[in-house]
Amino acid sequence: MDAPTFKVDLFSDELLDDPFPTLKVLRDAGPVVYLEGMGVWALTRYTELRAAFKDWETFSSAEGPAFNDPINESVKNTVVGTDPPAHTAIRKTTLDRLRLSSVREATGLIDAKADEMVAPLVARGSFDAVTELARPFPATIVGELLGVDEDMRDKLIEYGDATFNVLGPLNQRTMEGFPLVQSLLERMATMTKADLVPDSMGYKLYEAAERNELPAEQLAVLLWNFTGAGTDTTVSAIGNLIRLLAQHPEQWDLVRNDPGMINAAIDETLRLESPIQIFGRVTARDYEADGAVIPTGQRVALLIGSGNRDERHYPDPDTFDIRRPAEDHLSFGHGIHNCPGANLARLEMQAVVKALLKYARQLEPGQPVRRLNNMSRGLDSLPVTVAAG
Repeated sequence: MDAPTFKVDLFSDELLDDPFPTLKVLRDAGPVVYLEGMGVWALTRYTELRAAFKDWETFSSAEGPAFNDPINESVKNTVVGTDPPAHTAIRKTTLDRLRLSSVREATGLIDAKADEMVAPLVARGSFDAVTELARPFPATIVGELLGVDEDMRDKLIEYGDATFNVLGPLNQRTMEGFPLVQSLLERMATMTKADLVPDSMGYKLYEAAERNELPAEQLAVLLWNFTGAGTDTTVSAIGNLIRLLAQHPEQWDLVRNDPGMINAAIDETLRLESPIQIFGRVTARDYEADGAVIPTGQRVALLIGSGNRDERHYPDPDTFDIRRPAEDHLSFGHGIHNCPGANLARLEMQAVVKALLKYARQLEPGQPVRRLNNMSRGLDSLPVTVAAG
């Protein structure tokens, strides 16, 4: 082994609230550590993490990305639970509608919805950036793109939160999330093509199944992948973006003076506050780094939040600075398992900032309230006072 060993539970309330001091301790100890308290290995540094995302032959997804057996079993043969060649075929069939060229077709819808939501909030002078904007906005967009009914759209946030909680170990959050995910899967298992809007993403999945391009019995799980990943992480990202820009008025002014920096603000937010902090893999062969060897068949935690704050790659990594080149962050993964919803999430974040720039001159944050989730990092509430203009 020869790897530093720690009795650390990364899924404890304390570490979910503020993981970064502990992540720095792990990172400074080595690129590979063993988390005795969790019974898993972990990669801590940017260079090794980026390489691991790309190296699916060593860090396999075939055994699932979660830290419990029931969920890993349930996602086998889906996008997040396969390696090539099966992964390649499934991704091509199921994710075609999330290609940048396809998602851009929805830019008008996304921008209009953001404008429609932001204008009255700014006019009021104050609002909760999470409950009144970061949550309902992605749920509306994903619901429309998937083609689901209003009732389903209203539940996407709750389902999304549960989707990432159940990827954790068998703690209280995971156990509480199981019934919600089961309810969602049962509901989706009874859906038919007729329940979805024609030409929507969901509708096209059913058409692909009719052409035998994917197993019909996997439709419910694939739709679950869409709804969870398409809402919860974007909710977290938008909330984090508004908080950081509001807490750093000099950075907000940089964007106001040059809207061309919107993407830089998005990338720096994703780097500093990764919506997904940790993801799982299993070693398909021995892996060695800095003298430490992870044997074949071991569960490995890819510590995305640690890699994105690795001072070996990002100078002064705990500082929010949109002038920093941060487009190579790890928050969307890398390689064949890069986040399929990244293009959509980025367009939604862009739309929110553009709308805020249009109507608000100044953002003043209140006290944010952290939402604890096993895998994702976001907020429950963020009061914001705005000066219009």
